[in-house]
Amino acid sequence: MVEQPAKQSYFADMAAKEAAAKRSSVVDKACQWVVNNQISWSAGLLAVIHAHDFFFAGGDSKLVHLQHRIPSDAQGRYARGREDIYFILHWAIAFTLIRATIMYKILEPFAKWYGVKSVRKVTRFAEQGWLTIYYILSNSTGLYVMYHHPHWMNTSQFWANYPEGHRQMTALMKSYYLIQMGFWVQQIFVLLVEERRKDFVVMFIHHIVTCNLMGWSLFTNYTRVGNAVLCCMDSSDIFLSGTKCMRYLGFERAAVVSFVVFIVSWIYTRHYLYYKITHSVFYETYDIIGPNTLWDPENGAFYSRASIGGFTFLLCTLQVLIIYWFALVLRIIYRIVTQNNLDDSRSDSEDNDGDDGAGNKATGTSSKASKRKQRAKSKDD
Repeated sequence: MVEQPAKQSYFADMAAKEAAAKRSSVVDKACQWVVNNQISWSAGLLAVIHAHDFFFAGGDSKLVHLQHRIPSDAQGRYARGREDIYFILHWAIAFTLIRATIMYKILEPFAKWYGVKSVRKVTRFAEQGWLTIYYILSNSTGLYVMYHHPHWMNTSQFWANYPEGHRQMTALMKSYYLIQMGFWVQQIFVLLVEERRKDFVVMFIHHIVTCNLMGWSLFTNYTRVGNAVLCCMDSSDIFLSGTKCMRYLGFERAAVVSFVVFIVSWIYTRHYLYYKITHSVFYETYDIIGPNTLWDPENGAFYSRASIGGFTFLLCTLQVLIIYWFALVLRIIYRIVTQNNLDDSRSDSEDNDGDDGAGNKATGTSSKASKRKQRAKSKDD
């Protein structure tokens, strides 16, 4: 009989990581400090920003308030401009504080009170709980914005009368758009400073493409398209993160139902509706705006086949990632049908799933029953 070495416990593994951290580089230590003190430093920065706005900027700080209001516009609408970057950065900091507060002060204590024992599960529940809350709010706001604009369920309105009516944004549309950009900038920050997951590369590409799409659409005044894409992305993510939370709390049947709804919403929004949006960008523009270049930066016109081609390329890149994730979702469906097992097809350990993306598209990992079987088999050997 060959005695197999005992598997290192999670707490021993954490102790080893802490020891390794002591020997880590200055950059690693700085990142660890940033992660461990997210609430304090982000709250401090926001206090300074808002104090400056109140005492020195006369309530018109670029970091806190929307800029580039159109003076002659009767509706009080806004244009986009370079100074919007300050507002985006403000919200990236704000989301750091909001996320950390909700995760560490509300969701983690709730998970522990409810009886979740695994440290990793508590952390994952908090992460996915925060995303569920955010996507519910962002998707609801995005649908409200779309409903009160001409492009509600009408792709031709993405381009009608461009650039008039497109370069002028209501306060709600511009706030929604810039705050969303702040969220995705903060997501890149989280990805870089927190513990890296197996899907780091895919998620990093996803976040970079998303930020480029939003930046491009804002610069070229294609914000109606951007609004529609964001709504397509956010809607299925509600059920994705919600399903994971249900699993961590032990609501297996509810998780299965939520997972089915997630699959249906994923196919409809991220493939069917997304295809219609991409088709509109590449083909419908030609029919509505025409084959000729409409390039007049002073009046907010940035239409050319080259700009449309670049925008389409980013949309297609994002769709490739979505197809990749959906392939992993199909593996989960196969496991459900053949093994009655709603497991993460990417993870190796019980709670090792990512923030978003592929493993995100699954919920959970190897079951405790399979682990018990492995231990029994080791004893037999």
